[in-house]
Amino acid sequence: MKSRFTNIAFGWSINGDNLQRELGIANVKLVNDFVAMGYGLLTLREHEYLALNDVPREVDAPIATIGAGTGLGECFLTPSGESYECFPTEGGHCDYSPTTDIEFGPNKRLSTERIISGNGLASIYEHLAEKFPEKVNSTVHAEFESTDSLRGGVVGKNAGSDELCSQAMEIFVKGYGREAGNAALKYLPRGGLYITGGMAPKNLDFFTKKSWFLDALFDKGRVTPALKSVPIYLVLTEDLGERGAHYYSSGVVADSAKYIAVVTAALVGVTIGFRLGKK
Repeated sequence: MKSRFTNIAFGWSINGDNLQRELGIANVKLVNDFVAMGYGLLTLREHEYLALNDVPREVDAPIATIGAGTGLGECFLTPSGESYECFPTEGGHCDYSPTTDIEFGPNKRLSTERIISGNGLASIYEHLAEKFPEKVNSTVHAEFESTDSLRGGVVGKNAGSDELCSQAMEIFVKGYGREAGNAALKYLPRGGLYITGGMAPKNLDFFTKKSWFLDALFDKGRVTPALKSVPIYLVLTEDLGERGAHYYSSGVVADSAKYIAVVTAALVGVTIGFRLGKK
């Protein structure tokens, strides 16, 4: 099993078979990052998320998550026995649709995660700085230009005081809300739509003290009422991926143990039957 990282500059790839051999681990399984994130939702405690609307969860209903960080990921979970099964998607690579004149121009295909991610926030700021050079704050811009990997963080840090950073953040949060609304329409997750990843908790006030996010999420015309039955949660913790990987691997180990127990019991039964037959 092989996997290639899409958001690593040098295009890292990993091979599960090679890892098994080189690390001496009997069973290595590669899973999608948002499969791990999805299973991590099942470990959440109440103090680790905020309810953005007042809608109760439906028992045994689908759950979904959308999360912006380095990229943009989405997944959904459906009830399976006593727990849930998680399914990956590549929703972050769907087309981004500008809705205002100052957003990115026409005739240029953009995937949503090119805008709704940490790097995307930086790209929005760069676009605005080119479009409105008279509004550029030289101190903020120098800080922005001095770093390569954390430019989105510079925009977020200055969004409360700098005009262009604030405008970039507004475009980002509204775009995030629109895509979250798209995800809610696709999955109708009445068990909860969870906003995960690092961007929302790092810029919490712009999601909770302003109406940008929810207004954009619910702006779906005649199907808006369908979204009003979906509970929306913003996850505060950023270790869901690790927790979900642990949750998933624990299930794999448990399933393997059950399999071994069943096979062992079957072999014992065959052996006893064989010996009784000989007698």
